Amino acid sequence: MAEDRERSEGIFGVFNGPATTEAEGAGEQPSDGIPSFFARNTQAEAEPIESTDSMSAFISRSTAVAEEKELEDDSLIPPAPRTFSEVGLSKAFLTDLTLKIIHYSGTPSMAQLVRRLGLSQEIVSQLLSALTEERLVEILSQSDLYTGNYRYRLSERGQGRVSEALERTRYAGPCPVTAEQYNTVIKRLIEYKQDTGSRTRIKAAMHDLVLPSATTDSLARALYSERSTIIYGPSGNGKTVLLERYCEEMGGFSLLPYAIYAYGQVIRVFDQSIHTPLEQQGDDSTSLKDDMKRDRRWVMVKRPAIVLGAEMDREALDLGYDPSARFYQAPPHVKATAGALVIDDFGRQQIPTRDLLTRWLIPMERGWDSLTLATGEKLVVPFKVQLLFSTNMPVRELADEALLRRILYKIQIANPDLQSFAEIMRRACLHKQIKVEDGAIDYAVSRTFEQPGQKPRGSHARDILEIMIESAAFDGREAIFNRESFDHAFHLFVTHEIESSIENDYE
Repeated sequence: MAEDRERSEGIFGVFNGPATTEAEGAGEQPSDGIPSFFARNTQAEAEPIESTDSMSAFISRSTAVAEEKELEDDSLIPPAPRTFSEVGLSKAFLTDLTLKIIHYSGTPSMAQLVRRLGLSQEIVSQLLSALTEERLVEILSQSDLYTGNYRYRLSERGQGRVSEALERTRYAGPCPVTAEQYNTVIKRLIEYKQDTGSRTRIKAAMHDLVLPSATTDSLARALYSERSTIIYGPSGNGKTVLLERYCEEMGGFSLLPYAIYAYGQVIRVFDQSIHTPLEQQGDDSTSLKDDMKRDRRWVMVKRPAIVLGAEMDREALDLGYDPSARFYQAPPHVKATAGALVIDDFGRQQIPTRDLLTRWLIPMERGWDSLTLATGEKLVVPFKVQLLFSTNMPVRELADEALLRRILYKIQIANPDLQSFAEIMRRACLHKQIKVEDGAIDYAVSRTFEQPGQKPRGSHARDILEIMIESAAFDGREAIFNRESFDHAFHLFVTHEIESSIENDYE
């Protein structure tokens, strides 16, 4: 018990007077002069007392400023927290997080800690002063004599404390935002009408796809709406390519925190494999002034787009807990906030399609979702993504009418006709820089469509051309598209289907 009290109250004496000795910390309660930030974690509020130490003075001064000054920055990125109460996290959590970052960084400077914590220089300075007073960190040296940019390392006592902190959670990224702060900013983001230049970008995504004009127009309208859409039709006709290009061309931005703190748990949101920051943050003191203006716990990213395929399982629907790291990963629909979530090859996931649609469509319709922690608590968050489904299965087999009507747009991409197939093949030859003999493409189209049992897809043109190129390389000659080379490649491409047909005849 004494050890637990020392961990949770150890830096208390620094904020309210001289540091307590280890004996005093183990046997007696600290003084009653609790600053407002720390009082929120106690069972009863204590009467404030006068204190001359720097941390108490800083908290008293900054709290007063916060109460008198109204928020002047109306941008979507909130201003940097000016007080510990605005940070919204307990002193124990901030202490553990700072010690873990120092542990993993070696001997970081003040500027590095400011950047990695995502807090202002003044708040970080006060944290380090407290940790130094508690003998949890040591000042190693000055990296800059004039700015006093000290380097810090863990003391022996700090090493013990950080081991305990790592047992609770190994998260050592930027300071999380609270669930309340997350909801406030995301709601403002959702309400904000940004110009994404979507008409131009949608046209760019479809400019070299050979589709009927009616289909192209329907797709453009559906994607522009940013509503839920299902694109269906036989495989091999460009559904996946279309959605991938749309994701690449999406304009606009989103705002995401590095992590959320809720019910004593950390939920990581920012994912380097998915999110593309729209600005770079420096490692040196040149970024400190900017850190004081904007909350660096948030990062502005290109509107995210996440593509999930047949490998998707139930774990993708809710919070994912990492037992070794001891923190959560936000589910894909949270990481894709204000962006797009693509379910490719829909109907072949390891989840019944009705369960998947129910899980996402209903929360999206009401505008919020409920995430469940392993401990049973539920976290309510805004839900705003564009759901895009791609399938080669009959749509009515995927779900009942009650769910399907919640998908507003349903666009079919059919197999190409003769003219479209010829154009696809011509463009493929142009892209691969293959010489084409006169009449060869017309011959190839006729042969393809006349083949018994053959249902040409857009991808067949590309696949046959690949066989043609590889066969030419095997023969040590230049690839030329003529009747002979096409017949050879086409035979290789449909041989299995022909043999299957022959076997069925014998049966």
